[in-house]
Amino acid sequence: MKKQNEVHSTAGANRPRGGWLYSMLKGALIGTGAILPGISGGVLCVVFGIYRPVMELLAHPIRELKKNFWYFVPILLGFAVGVLGISKLLQWVLTEAETPAVWLFVGLIVGTMPSLWNDAGKEGRPAGSLWAGGITLVVMLAFLLWVKSSGTVQFVPSVWVWALCGVLWGLGFIAPGLSPSSLFFFMGVMEPMMAGISALSMPVLLPMGVGLIGCVLLLSRGMEWLLHNRYAAVSHAILGLAIASTVVILPLNDVHSVGDVLIYALCFAAGLVIALWMDRMNKKLEASGQK
Repeated sequence: MKKQNEVHSTAGANRPRGGWLYSMLKGALIGTGAILPGISGGVLCVVFGIYRPVMELLAHPIRELKKNFWYFVPILLGFAVGVLGISKLLQWVLTEAETPAVWLFVGLIVGTMPSLWNDAGKEGRPAGSLWAGGITLVVMLAFLLWVKSSGTVQFVPSVWVWALCGVLWGLGFIAPGLSPSSLFFFMGVMEPMMAGISALSMPVLLPMGVGLIGCVLLLSRGMEWLLHNRYAAVSHAILGLAIASTVVILPLNDVHSVGDVLIYALCFAAGLVIALWMDRMNKKLEASGQK
């Protein structure tokens, strides 16, 4: 099996500036999506074609950083910008413009579905893989609809609650389609979490970091093994997760006027254009050996 996205440091050192900026943009969007309600950071990793190398990084951080250091640096820097640098903006977005932002991300994800489908089938589409995708879609859709209809349960912020949030955030990367932010709203901790992240509050960030790291260390190697040994079934299951999570986040109830329709359509179209541009950039970078 051809190993994807293997970029050695000697090659990465000569990467043109455009490649760095593009990788940082991907990282920033993933970081932003990781804390935007209804969006899964794992889905965006799949969308931008870096889910598999990210899983390998989480499973073998020292080995992968030594081998692909310059590949991951701009992505990680962009991710930090997306999470930390944009968290204050997202505080405003969550209260003032949440729906347009969600439509933007929906357009982004929908625009990449064809490439996700092609990528899932690059090693064939046995019947078992299609069943895996279909069953995963139905189960995840039912689960997310149940979470969405359950209302809000108020958790009192504490070290243990922030550690649990870190675990859920880790699951959001390892299991694409699971949106931790939706669960954070369900738990009633989204606003204090955003405030803590934007203020770089250590009582919030440290337990979250411990929970996240513990989660990925426990589960990432299992996902890496599945990707290497059951790629067709796993990739179709991930596609099912991505479709289910996208269907659930559609904010159709927020459309109240023709003006709303126009604004949300423009946001959706903008996301679609960004997705098509990024897919084109992916193909160009892959063809030139820079992806």
